[in-house]
Amino acid sequence: MRSQPSIPFFKDRAGERGAALITAVLLSLLLLAAGGILILTTTMTGITARDSTAEMQAYYAAEAGIARTLEVLRGNVQSNPTGTRASFRNVLCTRTLWTATSGATVNVSADGSSSFQVTDILDPDNQNSAFNCGQASYKPNRLRIQVLGLGLRNSEKKMEVLINRYTLDYDVANTVTIPNGSGTALPFSLGGSNVTSASGVDVDGVAPTIPAFGISNPDYNTVNNVIDGCQADGSNCGNGPNVTPGDPSVLTNANTPSFLQSVANARTFLYGSEGMKNAAINQGRYFTSGTSAINSTAGLGASNPDGVLTFVDGDLVLGPGNPTGQGTLIVTGTLTLNGNFNFNGVIMVLGTGHVYRSGGGTGNIYGAMFIANFASSGASTDAFGAPVFDTSGGGNSNIQYSTNAVDKARSVGGHSVHGIHEY
Repeated sequence: MRSQPSIPFFKDRAGERGAALITAVLLSLLLLAAGGILILTTTMTGITARDSTAEMQAYYAAEAGIARTLEVLRGNVQSNPTGTRASFRNVLCTRTLWTATSGATVNVSADGSSSFQVTDILDPDNQNSAFNCGQASYKPNRLRIQVLGLGLRNSEKKMEVLINRYTLDYDVANTVTIPNGSGTALPFSLGGSNVTSASGVDVDGVAPTIPAFGISNPDYNTVNNVIDGCQADGSNCGNGPNVTPGDPSVLTNANTPSFLQSVANARTFLYGSEGMKNAAINQGRYFTSGTSAINSTAGLGASNPDGVLTFVDGDLVLGPGNPTGQGTLIVTGTLTLNGNFNFNGVIMVLGTGHVYRSGGGTGNIYGAMFIANFASSGASTDAFGAPVFDTSGGGNSNIQYSTNAVDKARSVGGHSVHGIHEY
């Protein structure tokens, strides 16, 4: 038997010398790549976090610029030098009177890491500011304001806001608007020619003449008879009151503000989440009696150049000797016009819907009136009840349309923001 000499094991593996080293190198490369990716990811995450922080700083700076501009428009920031009201016209035409609107860089943070610039203020309805600002009668209704927010790392955010000067945007088509859907005749009395005057002729000489009274169709004959100096049924005619134009208008959706086109709309207007009651509460101008309103710091707006919003959830006696009022006056109970008084703006008697004139003296209302009878709650299909308009009591009263008084009354609740976005 022939024997074969055995070959040592290590000689059989001679061709595999260095494999362990190569494997170790490959594993090291894999671990190195994973480590590199981890380092890269960590670095990128840090950069992203810093950029995100800087971007948020710029965003909040732009928001701060919008907020500070609104503070100027609300009259909470004095001009420099003082004495110029922050009307839409003044803010548009003389921006440098207020630091926030001047176009200069305004720091938001104490260390100067974030700031804003108001880059543009424009009337979107009439963009020729150079010409408009030279016109004494120019009064923009809307402003478009653009703000640049600046943060760390040269981050920027651009923001734009559109602001309406009016809180309440409605047209006045009649000096006195009195809807009635009850089927019951409207109790309507103006007295003789020396008692009541009502006119749709604009006392400011700006707008065309409008009807003195706007009433529902079933009340047309009653109101027209009284204006002609007769009894409500057309009998016992004599000298009529001074009413210009001499014929009332019949209310339709075209000549009635939206808030009086239905009881549901009227309730939302007064008591909705964005209604006038909440607006008055937010301004500290909600009162449960006429006396508390008159005795408040602002009274009925006599000393405020633009007037104030006053919401009286109850009765109010306007006069005698009460201070002159301006702005928007809302009364949910009975409004009694007594003795000498003067009110410039819009009076809304919405709820009980009763208006009476009593006492001596002379009282004037320049602006417009809205009178409606409805309960504060009920079915959406409810119709307006029959209100009362009786100014035949003692003294003289004059109710006349005024575009300027109405214009101020529509803006007393604060400017409304119609939109805000990045661009």
